[in-house]
Amino acid sequence: MLMATFRNVLKVAREDGLIDFVPATPRVRQKDNPRSFFRFAPLVPAARDEYQALLNGAKKLAKDGEIIRGVEVTEELYELILFTVHSFVRPTTTELYALKHNDVTVEENPKRLLVTVRNGKTGFRVANTMSGAVAAYERIRKRYPEAKGEDYLFLPAYPNRATASRIIQRQFNEVLEQTRLKHDAVTNTDRSIYSLRHTAICMRIILSHGKVNIFNLAKNPGTSVEQIERFYAKHLPLSREMAKNLQSFGEDLSGPLSGRAHNGLLGPLTPVALA
Repeated sequence: MLMATFRNVLKVAREDGLIDFVPATPRVRQKDNPRSFFRFAPLVPAARDEYQALLNGAKKLAKDGEIIRGVEVTEELYELILFTVHSFVRPTTTELYALKHNDVTVEENPKRLLVTVRNGKTGFRVANTMSGAVAAYERIRKRYPEAKGEDYLFLPAYPNRATASRIIQRQFNEVLEQTRLKHDAVTNTDRSIYSLRHTAICMRIILSHGKVNIFNLAKNPGTSVEQIERFYAKHLPLSREMAKNLQSFGEDLSGPLSGRAHNGLLGPLTPVALA
């Protein structure tokens, strides 16, 4: 940051005629740390599915009526985990906890939610969710049958969204402690509720079997292709399906060049979806 600021000062000096050229300055290499997430089948065997263990832990806390800092844990925590993973939203006061019922619309073909994020980290966006978010939202509606359009989705009794966020974070941390999922041994970092968003992106890369369009994937969470490649894709193993996708030639192989394409001598004439 200091080097970049120094270069910008030199550029202004050059534009003002105080110096003739900007001298070379060293570039500091960035070190990207992989994001911690909850591993899931088939990335790991079903017996070691951390995401499922997290969901089971949240349900157990609610069933036991656990009370954390004076607030009882309910199945709302379980629904929040599902909603976050299936909607890609950031678990922040400006995204997840700012969502109101007026910001959510149920759509068909395919079954999904359209979620309007009004003041997210990257500004305004309308995101498509996975179908799992629909079931979670329908249960939220049943939990609060009298909810109006301007009521918040999660912990609506707390108008202060920072308070609602802290309550959920405490409950989530308790689940992590009880399920022994707090520390991610692979990345050597501690997980937080933000790891749900990282899990959502990794799930789409893996469970789409290499067919998800990375540009579409980046648009929904409000991130960039570069971020997905830097922090997610390059740290995930190449599955068999993704390897097959890498070697695909598209569906239309008709014409005089089709034989060469089949023999692997010629690449596709049209680009395939990136994974």
